Amino acid sequence: MLKGRNRALWLVGGASALAIATPAFAQTQAQSQQAPAANESGSGLADIVVTAQKREQNLQAVPIAISAIPEAKVAQLGIKDAQDITGLAPNLTISLPANSMVAGVISIRGIPSGAVESLSLDQANGLYVDGVYIARSGAASLDVSDIERVEVLRGPQGTLFGRNTTGGAISFITRDPSKTFRGSVEAGAGNYGQWNARGSIDPGEIMGISSTFSYSHSQHFGYVDNILQPSRLKDPGARQQDAFRAALKADIGGTGSIKYIFDYSNVRGSSYAFTMLEEANGSALPPVQVDGKSVPMIAQAPVTGYLNEATFTNPACAALAAPGRVYRDRICLNSDNGARDQIWGHNLQIQNDFGGFKVKSTTGYRIWHSDNYGSDMDGLGQIKGPLYTSASLFNGMPASLLQYIPSIPAAAIPYISASPVPTTTQDLFTTQDFRKQKQFSEEVEVSGDTDHLDWVVGGFYFYEKGSEYNPQNSGYVLDTNSVFLGNFGALGPAFVAANPAQYRLVVTNSLVNYQTSAESVAVYGQGTWYVDGRDGKLSLTGGLRYTWDNKNIILFQNGAAPLPTPDSAHANFQRLTWNAMARYAFTHDISVYARAASGYRSGGFNPSDTPPLAAFKPEKLTSFELGLKSELFNRHLRFNVAGYYNKYKDLAVVVPVPASSMGGAFNTHIVNAGSVDYAGIEVEGQAILTDNFSIDGNFGYVDVDYKKFNTYATTLGGVPIDAASITNASYVSKYTGNVALNAQFPIGNDGAKLVARVGYTYLSSQYNFVNVLSAPFNNLIQSDPQHLVDAQIVIDKVSIGGMKAQLKFWGKNLTNEHNMVRSIDFGQLGYAAGYWGQPRTYGATLGFNF
Repeated sequence: MLKGRNRALWLVGGASALAIATPAFAQTQAQSQQAPAANESGSGLADIVVTAQKREQNLQAVPIAISAIPEAKVAQLGIKDAQDITGLAPNLTISLPANSMVAGVISIRGIPSGAVESLSLDQANGLYVDGVYIARSGAASLDVSDIERVEVLRGPQGTLFGRNTTGGAISFITRDPSKTFRGSVEAGAGNYGQWNARGSIDPGEIMGISSTFSYSHSQHFGYVDNILQPSRLKDPGARQQDAFRAALKADIGGTGSIKYIFDYSNVRGSSYAFTMLEEANGSALPPVQVDGKSVPMIAQAPVTGYLNEATFTNPACAALAAPGRVYRDRICLNSDNGARDQIWGHNLQIQNDFGGFKVKSTTGYRIWHSDNYGSDMDGLGQIKGPLYTSASLFNGMPASLLQYIPSIPAAAIPYISASPVPTTTQDLFTTQDFRKQKQFSEEVEVSGDTDHLDWVVGGFYFYEKGSEYNPQNSGYVLDTNSVFLGNFGALGPAFVAANPAQYRLVVTNSLVNYQTSAESVAVYGQGTWYVDGRDGKLSLTGGLRYTWDNKNIILFQNGAAPLPTPDSAHANFQRLTWNAMARYAFTHDISVYARAASGYRSGGFNPSDTPPLAAFKPEKLTSFELGLKSELFNRHLRFNVAGYYNKYKDLAVVVPVPASSMGGAFNTHIVNAGSVDYAGIEVEGQAILTDNFSIDGNFGYVDVDYKKFNTYATTLGGVPIDAASITNASYVSKYTGNVALNAQFPIGNDGAKLVARVGYTYLSSQYNFVNVLSAPFNNLIQSDPQHLVDAQIVIDKVSIGGMKAQLKFWGKNLTNEHNMVRSIDFGQLGYAAGYWGQPRTYGATLGFNF
C-alpha cells in the first residue's frame, strides 16, 4: 500500500480509538422538525434541519443545492428506498432496472450512475444510509424503516462525501430509538394482489440502553400476465419482500453515545417484462453524417427474416410477437425462474463531545447476494427455427451442386443432400446473473466550532470485494445467402436459389465470470469562517480531500470458452478534490451563495475486455454554482433557486460491444468517451396558502453538451471519429417537475385530522444509449415522457382505546399512463426491446400507534 495511504489508515484508526477511549458518551443528534408544517408560532413554514455538512444546520443556511424530505412526508408518501423519491427533487430521476428487481440508474443533474451493475464500475451518485456508503445500487433496496428524513444533495460532494459523488448524493437518515415505550403496527392491501404488514416496537430505556425493532412484509403480483406460466407471483414485476431492522443506543456519562444498527432485507420476484420494440430486416443502414463525414453504421442481423420462417412453441405467442411501441398486458416469457436479493447491514456509530471538539466514528459492514435465475430479454417465448452449424451448411442442397465442392467426399453427397437443415428451439436472448458483494467502511470525523469558525477533519477507509457469474444464451441470425454469394463465386447464385433455409440461428452460450476488489483511503478537511461572527452577513467555506484508490480484477471467462489462464490486473488512482463557497445573507430570511467544487469518479476495468485487461480512466468534474435561498411573506413562502455549470472530463459511458467480439453474444463496454459540459437550473418552493392548504413543487432543467466523444466503435478507416455532434446523454431527463397540493383539516377536538395530498410529476423522455453508431435503434426507442398523478388521503391520530389510529388511502399513476421507461438496443443482434412502467395502483393501509 502507498505510504500516504498508510498514514491515512493510521489517522482513521487513531481517531477511532480516541472516540472510544473516553468513558463518557452523549447524544448529539437532535430530532429534525417536520415540514411543511407551521413553525412553533403556527404562523409560517417550519425549519428543516439537515446534516449535509457533517453538522446540524437549517436547510436555508446551507450554501449548496439540497432537498430535504422530512419524516411526515416520508410517511405520507410511503418512501422506503431510493426508487420512491423520483421527482421529489429537481433534476433527480431514478430509472427502473434492466434485468433486476432492485437496481436502478440514479441520475442527478444529468449525471447517471452506471446503466449496468458491473462490480468494476463505481456509481456517479453516492447513496448513504445513516452515514454508511452503499457502493452498489442493487444493494440499496433496503426497505428502510423509521426514516427520519431523506436528503438529496445536488452537485459534486467530493470533500465531505468523497469519490463517486460527481452528480450528487442521496442520504437516508433513520430515527434514534425512543427512551420511552412506544410501538406501531399497520397492514394494508391494494390491487394486483398487493398486501403489506409492518410492526415496530421501542421497549424504552432498559439498563441505559434504548432500542427499536421493526419487521415488514410486502408483496404484489406482476403487472403483466406471462401466459406461459400460471402463477401470478411469477409474472413480470411480481415482488415479495421481508425486512428486519434493529437499533440499540446507549448514552453514557452525558457527553457521548454508542449506537448499533442491523438491517436485513430479502427480496424475491421476477424482473420487468421486455417486449420487442424494433427488429432489423438485414438491409444495410445508410451512413451517418458526422461533421460532414459519412460514417458507416454497424450491420444488424436480419431478425425479421428468421422470425418469418420460425414457428412459436406456443401458438398464442405468435400474436404477441409483432414488434412495436405498444403496451401489452399479456406477454410470452420463457424464463420464469425469478430472482432473489439478500442484503445484510451492520452500522456502529460512536461519538463523544470532548468540550473543545467532537469525535464521531461510523463503521459499516454490508453484504449483498443477488441471484437472477433467468431473464427472457426478447419477450417472444421459445421459437423453433433453422440452426446454423458449419457442418450442416450444405444440408438439403441438390447433389448436382454439391459435386462441385471439393471438401465434400463423393460418398457423403447423397447423405448431405437428403439431410434436412437442423433446427433449434430457444429464445433469442436469455441471461442469468449471480453476484456477491461485501464491503467494509470506517469513517472518523473530528469537528469543532467557535464564534467565528466551524471546522471538521476526518479520514475514510473503504474495502469492497465482489464476484459476478453471468451466463448468457443468445442467437445471432445469419443470412446464409451472404455466405454462398461471398464464398462460392459463380456457384453462389445457384446455392442461393436452392437454399432450403436462408436465415439460420447461430447459438452462442457465453459466460462473463470475474472477481474484483477495491480499496480506498481518504483524508479531508473543511472549515466555514463567519467573517463578522455567526450573526454576520458573510461566511466563507473551503475544503480539501485527497483520495487514494486501488482496483483489482481477476477475469476467468468473457466468452464461449474459459481463458487458458485467468487474467488479472490492478490499477491505482489518486485525486485531490476541493470545495469553495461563499454565502451572503441580506437578511435572516434571504441569502445568496456561490460555489465552485470538483468531483472525482474512480476508474476501473471492463470484464468484457479481452486480455490483457486495461483500466478505463477516472472521471473528473469541475462545477460552478450560484444560488438564492429565501423565505418570504412572514415565512409563508420558501423559494430556492440554483443555477450550475459543470465541465466533465474523461466521461465513462456504456456502449454495446460488437457481437463479433463476443462470439455472437451481447454485452456492453465502459469507455472514456471524452468531455461534456452540463448547464442547468433548479427551482424549489413551498407556500402556505391558508390555514388548511399548502403547495410545494420543484422544476429542473439540464442541458448536456458533448464537446468530444471518441470510442472504439466510432472509427473511419481506423481513425477515431469525434461523434460529439450526434451524441445524446443517456438516462437523463432534460426537464423534470413536480407540484403537489396539500390539505389539512382538524377532526373533532382530540387532535385527529384529515390530511390529503395530490401530486403531479413530469419527467421528459430519455435516451438509453449515447448514439446510433453502436446502437442503431437508439433514436427510435427513447423512453416516453412521464405524466404521473399520485394522491393520498389520511385520517390521522384518531383516538381508539388509548391508541392513535391512522387510515390511509393512496393511489399511484391514477391516470393509468402506459409509459415505456427503459430499453436496450442489442446492436448487431438486430433488435431492441423495452418495458413499461407500473400501471395504476391503489390501496389502503390501517395503522395504530401506541
